[in-house]
Amino acid sequence: MESGQKRERKSIQEEQEEQEEQEEQEEQEEQEEQEEQEQQEQQEQQEQQEQQEQSIYELLGRPCRNFNILATAVMTDPLDGREKLVLSNFAAGQTGNLIFVDTITGAGESVPIPGDAGAWGLVNWNNEKLVVGTCPQHAYLHCLDLKTRSWAEPLSDPGEKYFWKMTLGSDGNVYGGTWPGCSLLRYDPVTHTLDNMGRASDNPKNQYSRPVDGSLPGYILLAGGYDEPFLKAFHIESGTFRDFGTPGFVVREVTDTFICTAKDGQYEFYDPRTFERLPDDGLKDKLTAQETTLSSGKRHRAIELAGGRFAGVRGQDLYFVDSLDETPELNRIPVEAPATQIHTLASDEEGRIWGSCGFGQTIFRYDPEDGSEWNSSSVCDAGGEVYGMVFLDGKLFMSSYVGGDHIVYDPAKPWDQLNNANPKTLKSVSPEYVRPEGRSVLGPDGGIWTGWSAKYGTYGGALSRIDPQTLQVECWTAPIPNEQQVSGVAADERYVYFTTNGGASGLPYKDVVCQFGVWEPGTGLVFEHRFEAGQRTGNAIAAFDSKVFVRAGAHIRIFDPTLLRFTGSVATGTDCGWMVRVDGRTLAAFCGRKLLLIDSRSTDVSREIGLRGHVGAAAATPAGDLVFAIGEAVYRLSAASIART
Repeated sequence: MESGQKRERKSIQEEQEEQEEQEEQEEQEEQEEQEEQEQQEQQEQQEQQEQQEQSIYELLGRPCRNFNILATAVMTDPLDGREKLVLSNFAAGQTGNLIFVDTITGAGESVPIPGDAGAWGLVNWNNEKLVVGTCPQHAYLHCLDLKTRSWAEPLSDPGEKYFWKMTLGSDGNVYGGTWPGCSLLRYDPVTHTLDNMGRASDNPKNQYSRPVDGSLPGYILLAGGYDEPFLKAFHIESGTFRDFGTPGFVVREVTDTFICTAKDGQYEFYDPRTFERLPDDGLKDKLTAQETTLSSGKRHRAIELAGGRFAGVRGQDLYFVDSLDETPELNRIPVEAPATQIHTLASDEEGRIWGSCGFGQTIFRYDPEDGSEWNSSSVCDAGGEVYGMVFLDGKLFMSSYVGGDHIVYDPAKPWDQLNNANPKTLKSVSPEYVRPEGRSVLGPDGGIWTGWSAKYGTYGGALSRIDPQTLQVECWTAPIPNEQQVSGVAADERYVYFTTNGGASGLPYKDVVCQFGVWEPGTGLVFEHRFEAGQRTGNAIAAFDSKVFVRAGAHIRIFDPTLLRFTGSVATGTDCGWMVRVDGRTLAAFCGRKLLLIDSRSTDVSREIGLRGHVGAAAATPAGDLVFAIGEAVYRLSAASIART
């Protein structure tokens, strides 16, 4: 009887506990549901706020359109049996494409690649498949079946972002170099498999393996660097690398009797069986001459076609000739150019918007009054892109990578870049400096000042100046002797201001103490400042209203040029990528996905506006409008909207 009462009491106790647990669970579910509802309401409010903020500025258009041909191949198209020139087009900020051009009719066909912005790697595999190695985000291996025009499933190697030039090996496989892994990858078109054959360099600072050449049976020849240049021969059967030749040279040509390597017009020759150095003994005269002469007298590399004919690609144009003695006639690539990512923006005196593409060495013009667009051919002979753009007296002064070039263009005169007439390339700062990372500004002395980054494989920087009247160029190396690149430049009525950081071409970012410098034209460096460790500088710097605004980490530091010291800062929450003076007292600071409008007198943030994405370039017009680029799109925040802040 007693045990039965205990069981009954236990049963009642269990029921109470279960009821309590159920009530707790219901309360928890109700609380979670309430929290979820609150989060949803907050998200909706945030989206509404962003929509309201984004309605403040307007989309003007996508005026930047260009080609950037990174690789070529020739094939017989199995669909129609006709010879086609294949162009691998890099579309900055977009998805790249292949362009097939009939070598007789000139008709074009565009075939989008499955992913990534473009490809340095392109191999015609037996007129059956096109093998494509992409960049700059994924290093995809794409394979196109030419009969079906269908792509195989993309392949990739973990950690790699770039395929560089690819080559067909004597074993029928396709090989390509990479960045940042400095590897040699092998693709089997039969089994559709991708294998990593190992790093081509024992130096962990070397990130590049390029270019590659499979002309020597049994071997893949490749070069790379850039911390320590190398030249290697990969033995296909054993899977081993061996050094040969002089580091810094690349393979120029391989024949049955010699391997020719070249660097800056110098040639070296090696035995293709032993890799021993050979005396020249007239071997230079046996090199294949495959160049045409353009109408300007410049020599241009040609691509061999069937029947002794040749083709060539120059920037936005291509040509076909029946022999190398024929003067080519340049014609635009016969498909529509894609809208591409914008790298730099500027406004001329009439309020028209000018800019440069993210890759491809072209510029564009957009007129907000009538919506008209114009896109140029290449602004100089070197590849790369335009960084600095400054208008002065109706002329556009530019600085560009990768040739370290200074360029001037007069829009009122006919375009004639081929003869270096308009635009005109001035004195270069290469080979020591190649990238105008700091962009260009109008200095207090009336000159165009530019901040530079050093050549590949080197840390360092420089300042240069163009005299707008004489077009003479001066250069000051290491304005602060700290082996850092000049990352940003600004100027006022007295000084040129600049920042430096640990960026470089072909090398990883170096963790350094970033610096700020004040340069007086005619005198030189008059002040320098070392930021705290971890406060990285960049392109964002602006000078006006007796202040200099400098991005340093997640702050904008404020410099007083009269006192020659920093006097305050503005917390931005995230790094600012770009800053622009809009009017006499408004600074536009683009930080992450937000725009901060800062009053230059009080240094208070007067308004914060949400953006659709990260801004890569911005400029102010004479009317006080703010224009900025997100990817390939140009937006405008009107002067009236800014005045209401």
